Amino acid sequence: MKNEIINELKKIPLFASLSDDDLEHLSSKLETVQFPKETVIIREGDLGDCFYIIRSGSVRIETQVEEFQQPVILARLEAGDYFGEMALITGEPRSATVVAEEDVTLWRILKSDFDAMIMSHPQITLSLTHMLSHRLMKTNKTLEQTELQFLKKIQPTGRLEDFGLIRILNFAEQNALTGTIILQKGEDEAVFEFEKGRLQKLNYKEMEEDQALDELLQWEEGRFRIQPTFWEMIEENLGKGPVRSKESEKLIRTFERYFKIKFKEFVRFAGSRATQVALNKSLHKLRTFFRSEILFEFQAQPRVRVDFFKLEKFSEKEVLILAVLLNHMVRYLQQETVGMEFWDVRSSDKEIDATLDQQEFFKLLEQAGELV
Repeated sequence: MKNEIINELKKIPLFASLSDDDLEHLSSKLETVQFPKETVIIREGDLGDCFYIIRSGSVRIETQVEEFQQPVILARLEAGDYFGEMALITGEPRSATVVAEEDVTLWRILKSDFDAMIMSHPQITLSLTHMLSHRLMKTNKTLEQTELQFLKKIQPTGRLEDFGLIRILNFAEQNALTGTIILQKGEDEAVFEFEKGRLQKLNYKEMEEDQALDELLQWEEGRFRIQPTFWEMIEENLGKGPVRSKESEKLIRTFERYFKIKFKEFVRFAGSRATQVALNKSLHKLRTFFRSEILFEFQAQPRVRVDFFKLEKFSEKEVLILAVLLNHMVRYLQQETVGMEFWDVRSSDKEIDATLDQQEFFKLLEQAGELV
């Protein structure tokens, strides 16, 4: 029986690096538990005191989103998968509910035994980190789709507490709003100016935009009003960017696509707020090194935006600026975020990577550490 359990454990990637002796020791700590179909195994918000491995059957991982009557299903796990490790690692309450999709048989490991296993076998931590990163990215994608459904409910006017500022700003971007969003709380008023879904300006108490946004994000109540501008009124102001050659246009668009891909990856790893903080710090660093105007527009919150509309052409200077920016952001996020070691500087698009290689961007990215 013991050999059978060890053979089953060997098939689980998390324990692939353990020796037979280690697996035998681990098997002595396993407790077999069973749950009938539709039983709640872990409830969101509870403290984590154990870790589960699925021996047979399947479970679904779900979370309750305030605006929806039914839970949002984040993932389904089957035999050989495991769950419950995040709360044990972080010390935070359970981040989701786990329900038996069918009758399931599980192995349960208590927190004390789990902690001892991690301490004795640090290589397991690496496997866990990789799995956590993968799950976080998958969860973010699921919640993003749910968010799009919710955004459709937003009306031109309403109460801030019914939606929250982030969702209202998301609505503006999703619907390519040209116009303003006005927030009011008592005598205070803030005005967001959008053009084709892009935030152009934020006016609030003569504050710097970052400071103003930080304060407005704390508003838990108030009113909002969305005021679109007719296209005819803004048409004459559009299309005034620099005239580019076809070669410059292609190069600039390639860099834009690359940075959109990478910023979205950052958001999936670290979240939009942490990515925006990293971006703000990096832009501040850039202005220390490069005194002339930086002709790039970046944004990570509420949505990723990358726009090089001010650029007429790329020079070595622009390539270097972007390399320094990305290098600094990666360094900051690596210090603040679990799983960033699995982030890859290259994209999955061979054409983009080949173009960036021609510009020696990746080479400059490695060397940029000397500047930051």
